[in-house]
Order: sequence, then C-alpha cells, then structure tokens
Amino acid sequence: MNIQQVAKRAKVSSATVSRVLNGAPNVSDETSARVRKVIAELNYVPNNHARNLRVGSARMFGLIVSDINNPFFPELIDAFEAMASQHGIDVIFTHTNYDPNRLQSCIRRMIERNVDAIAVMTSEVDEKALELAAVRVPLVLMNQPALSTLYRNVPVEYGPGFKEALEHLLSLGHKDIGFIAGPSNLSSATRRHEEWALAMKRHKLHVRPEWVVTGDLRVPGGDRAMQELMSMSPRPSAVLTSNDLMAVGALQAAMHAGLRIPADVSIIGFDDLPIASMVMPQLTTIRLPRREIAARAFTSLLQATRDGTRTECEVVHPTLVVRNSTGRQSSTNLKRLGDRGQGLRN
Repeated sequence: MNIQQVAKRAKVSSATVSRVLNGAPNVSDETSARVRKVIAELNYVPNNHARNLRVGSARMFGLIVSDINNPFFPELIDAFEAMASQHGIDVIFTHTNYDPNRLQSCIRRMIERNVDAIAVMTSEVDEKALELAAVRVPLVLMNQPALSTLYRNVPVEYGPGFKEALEHLLSLGHKDIGFIAGPSNLSSATRRHEEWALAMKRHKLHVRPEWVVTGDLRVPGGDRAMQELMSMSPRPSAVLTSNDLMAVGALQAAMHAGLRIPADVSIIGFDDLPIASMVMPQLTTIRLPRREIAARAFTSLLQATRDGTRTECEVVHPTLVVRNSTGRQSSTNLKRLGDRGQGLRN
C-alpha cells in the first residue's frame, strides 16, 4: 500500500493523509477518523526510508535480538550502537524472547518509529514479518542462509569451531562424546547440532542418539540435560553444548553429582560469553565473535541507506578457546566415572 491508495480509498488528497499521519491540527475529526480507518484496513505503514534516501541520510536504525537477558547479546548491541554513534545514527532495540511470532510486532513498532533500516539478529525468523519490513526499509539478518538470496545476511560458519573442539578432545583421548542441543524450532540451534554431527562424522566418531539431549539455551536447561546424560550407562566422557549458558548448567549438574571437571568429564561450551572465564573451572568454549557480527551487520545497513547497494558480508568463523573444563581421558577416570554413574542410578 502507498499513500496514494490510502487517499483514494478515503476520498481525500495525499496531502490530507500526510497531515493525518503527522498529527496536523488543520484536519477535521471526521476526516481524520475516516483516514485512520482506511489506514488500519489497508495495513498501511508510511515509508520514510524513501525520503531519507532522497536526502542522503539515515537517522535511526532498529536492532532486534532474541533475548536481552542472554549474555550473548549485550556485546553485540554495544558494538552495533557504538558504530551507529560514530555515524550520528540512533539505535532502538527490542527482543523476541525466542518467539518468532513476536518478530512481526517488533518490526511494526520500529517501522512506526520511522527507522531507516533494521538488523534482525535473532535465532529465529518469521518470513511474513520480514516481508512487512523489506518493502519499506533495508534488512540484514544474522546467519540465515536459507534467506540469503532475499535479504542481506551475516553468515556464520560453525563447522571450523566444532572441528577445533573435536580435535582438542581427540588429543586428550576422548572418543565418547555427547551433545546438549538447543531447541529444534530455532534455526541457529538446529545448524549447530547439524554441524556438530557433521564434524563427528568427519572425525570418524560415532554419534550415539541417546547421548544427544535437548536443552533450552539457558542454565537450567543445561543442568537438566547434563543430569540426564550423567545418569546413563555407558555415558560420554566429554560433552559439547550448543551455547555457554547450557555449559554452565552442565558444570553445575556434574559437580552436584560429585563429579570432578575435567577429571571425570570434560565440557565444552559455545559462544565464549564473559561468564565462561568467571565460572570454576573456567570453561573451554568455541568463541563466536559478536563484535564482528555487529560490525558487518551495521556496515551492510549503512551502505544500503546511502546508495541502496547490496554486497555480501564476509563469513564469521568461530575459534576454540581452551581453558580448564577439558582434560585428558584415562582408564582411571573411566573407572571412577562408571562407579559414580552407578551411584547416581541407585
């Protein structure tokens, strides 16, 4: 819908529609009500992006993340906002709480706030919600390869990170490796699970289905998943997790069960959140450089608002950070692990 169609349906001029949208006082209550009714019926949202392109400037970017309570996102938000500030651009942000259905309302509120571009840095996307924004402002997504031909995208290649993690565990003698996955309805969690499984296959390591447990990407979910893994017989000598929060939960569960880390079980997280170096033992994890993601997303949007062009973002590659939650596999440890597992089951 455009302003001319709204005007035609309401039987007024485009200038009158504009005055209604801007809250001008020189429009009668009856006309204003009629125009607003048509706006609602046509689901019309004003396109301020076109005006900003004409004057060659951007004033405000929107940033949507999955969960502002997740320590993964504050660093990304901080980096994005810092770059925006350098260019005189304000940022408004909100979160979906991992609910794809909330994305549409988040986008609508930002369009109503007249943002010039939107970065959707979420684990989940709703394509209909994206369509609402794409006809009005430039969009950039975080690691959504299935939509990369339609929208700007900051790609993340998880494979190298899992490759390093498995080579590290193999060097310590581990071959019995489990995985705590994220919810299957989140595309990023699904891709991490798939890349871990591919890395296992490439290293000729057997994936045991019972050693793959699903968590909720938060500490309690990692705790519950680790309890389930540690109650099995046999059970893995090392566990990778889909993110650091679940790895912290896994550390808690193992220690509450009387297991020593890494003497009895090794644990590797993913993301390298600040908490990874604060817990005891410090967490070995796969670092995902969030500032790089933010910088590439912002640069892509800035270019789009300046000249409308689209270039491919460089791929972001995670790397392994070795700390104290991983250790060497030994026959003594295996014996102790089996004994304590029997105690858990009893």
